[in-house]
Amino acid sequence: MSVPIIEPAADAQGVRLLRPSWAELDYGAVAANLAVAREQVGRATKIYFVCKGDGFGFGAAKVARLAAQAGVDGFCVGSPEEGVTIRRAGIDRDILLFASTLPEDAAQVAALGLTVTIQSRESLHAFINAGVAVDAFLEIDPGFGRFGFLPSQWQAAFAALRDQSTVRLKGVYTHLSSPESEDVTRQQAGVFDAALADARAAGFDNLTTMLASSRVMLAHPHLAYQAVDPGRLLYGALDADWMARAPLRPMLRAVRGRIIHVQEHPAGATLGIGYAEPIRLERGVRIGVVPIGFWDGLNHVPPLGRVLVHGQPARILGRRSFQHTVIDITEIAAARTGSVVTLLGQDGDQSITIDEMAETLRLPVMELIPRLARSLPHVEVKTADPAGNN
Repeated sequence: MSVPIIEPAADAQGVRLLRPSWAELDYGAVAANLAVAREQVGRATKIYFVCKGDGFGFGAAKVARLAAQAGVDGFCVGSPEEGVTIRRAGIDRDILLFASTLPEDAAQVAALGLTVTIQSRESLHAFINAGVAVDAFLEIDPGFGRFGFLPSQWQAAFAALRDQSTVRLKGVYTHLSSPESEDVTRQQAGVFDAALADARAAGFDNLTTMLASSRVMLAHPHLAYQAVDPGRLLYGALDADWMARAPLRPMLRAVRGRIIHVQEHPAGATLGIGYAEPIRLERGVRIGVVPIGFWDGLNHVPPLGRVLVHGQPARILGRRSFQHTVIDITEIAAARTGSVVTLLGQDGDQSITIDEMAETLRLPVMELIPRLARSLPHVEVKTADPAGNN
């Protein structure tokens, strides 16, 4: 495949691209992956798309519109700001706000028109006493150790919710800690089932029950309950072994930049690239500078990995600086100012996968992707390949 050269336009995006580094996104991936999720859980199970972290760095409003157009049932967000952003995008489907606010702000949060999470006795009484009508999900802690009611606490919570009229309990959900473990998942799902039995005993017979996030959906499809809350699955942003479990399509297709400076350094020169300790060159080196650095979600100190230029690998030199990466283009005769440099993706017959990049940089895929997506300008690319391969 030929590497596209992105030309800047006379608008805000074009101005950003005058510093030529960008992320290539496949916006069709959300709908394609949502179809895979629908096939897996069936039409009766609701799908709540997790848009926390500003939609994993891709833009909460943007990905929410794509998912709404594809028929998603609702959304989960990690902050009130994300929920309001999605509402202002004209989307009127249910938006579940994960625990992220103080009890003292319950009245303001309830007034936003979102479905809130009640994850503690403090949040329970705060929303009840706020006097603002609000829909809510109650969160159960099955052994995750973060948010949620414990077995010793949830009966009192259900009783308190039954005996008031301000908060309408719409659902109960939980998060599992170890989807890769059959034993841990079975044990934690059992805790959740016990909570649901007590909810029914308290008179709540028509609740939306939700347990399965992305990896739980793939590893334990029988735990779909009445709703699921995938995030990384719909972005196609899982590690390779999890991506292999379903025909998912990555939204982040490539990260590229263009060489803005070329310089030749003779043998014997001493260079301290990227503020590293100076090294003496044993051979002449021709370097290219790409305007992408650790500000853009990458790392500063080695290992830095490799890039592709004109379909050939090139190593990264020294340390990466705040906004620049220096590469060795000595052996790539065609490389010059303006040449496209691929940090992630395919160039000719060569490719660098997100898993290779993550392993080199010693970062989890789930951390690396939002780092890149939230920092770089987004350029849409289209693909007809259901597997998402370049």
